[in-house]
Amino acid sequence: MAVHGQQNGFLQGLKFVRVDDCGDVRTPFPAKLLRALNNLKEVIVDSCKSLEEVFELGEPDEGSSEEKELPLLSSLTELRLSCLPELKCIWKGPSRHVSLQSLNRLNLESLNKLTFIFTPSLARSLPKLQRLYIIKCGQLKHIIREEDGEREIIPESPEQDGQASPINVEKEIVLPNLKELSLEQLSSIVCFSFGWCDYFLFPRLEKLKVHQCPKLTTKFATTPDGSMSAQSEVLLI
Repeated sequence: MAVHGQQNGFLQGLKFVRVDDCGDVRTPFPAKLLRALNNLKEVIVDSCKSLEEVFELGEPDEGSSEEKELPLLSSLTELRLSCLPELKCIWKGPSRHVSLQSLNRLNLESLNKLTFIFTPSLARSLPKLQRLYIIKCGQLKHIIREEDGEREIIPESPEQDGQASPINVEKEIVLPNLKELSLEQLSSIVCFSFGWCDYFLFPRLEKLKVHQCPKLTTKFATTPDGSMSAQSEVLLI
């Protein structure tokens, strides 16, 4: 028991983790470990040839204390992932228990099998994000996408003819502190969000770089108040 307590104390005090060349490891942060990392602030993962996901998310333990019920990753300020050829998802599992409320910087480079970055619930929890760099992710199609099993229930509202129609819950997403956005060499990216929200606002954006993204339908423009906006075209298939 004493050893277990000492281990938890060490994990709760851990603030920085760097993982390099991790061999056959498929996830560096399994669910049980992640729940103990309440103060984790910076994560760097580089050159891990077999890694398939970074954070394995799990349901909170029944009867857990209030401290353990804090949102996962709520202290994380910086995340850098690079040269992970088998990475399929950053967060695996129910992301509704995760909050990226402290995340300031996200760097993603050479993640060839990654197809999306955020779920809708994660996209709502980015008030402090200032720098977002996405480079050489060849299969990335969307920045935000619903995962299987996480589709949110959309309420219905009656139309004038008495028939119900779905309400688009998210008309606009604001990243209030984003200052730098770089999208480079993303050969498959189509839009910011698929089937969830098509309008994004960046009131404080200072630097925007879009390079070699031939399929991107999202259009950037300046609003009357000087903010930068991004709107995706609606594709009819």
